[in-house]
Amino acid sequence: MTRQLRPHPAPKDAGNAVVEAAILAPLFILFLAGLLVAMRIQHGAAVVAQAAADAARQASIARTATQAQADATTSAMATLRNRGLHCTPNIQLDLAGFRRPTGQDATVTARVTCHIQLTDLGLPGLPGSRTVTRERLSPIDPYREVR
Repeated sequence: MTRQLRPHPAPKDAGNAVVEAAILAPLFILFLAGLLVAMRIQHGAAVVAQAAADAARQASIARTATQAQADATTSAMATLRNRGLHCTPNIQLDLAGFRRPTGQDATVTARVTCHIQLTDLGLPGLPGSRTVTRERLSPIDPYREVR
């Protein structure tokens, strides 16, 4: 007696993996794109904060307000360039502390604003840029004129 083999019926969930992949793949790509944008903005904010700190520090060790302005601007631009952040920064300094007499405590404030470009990521629907502003303080050398 020969036994006749019958094919097994296809399971009821056959083909679901393809449907799941078709639904989840775009969501995963969107998640990765959002992560890329967040990383670009976070990196830009960290670089702008470092540029503001460098500008404040350079301004604080200068002897005059004029020298402080030049040194701070040069330092901030160098930090942005060296860290690979391509933007046209706006660097503002509060140098009122230089008007205080030598020996008194004073500070200098540096504020750096940059427009971080997002258009080069090539993701549709993104804004063209994101503005990041960071501000840092540094104590002015109280004996700047004594050196």
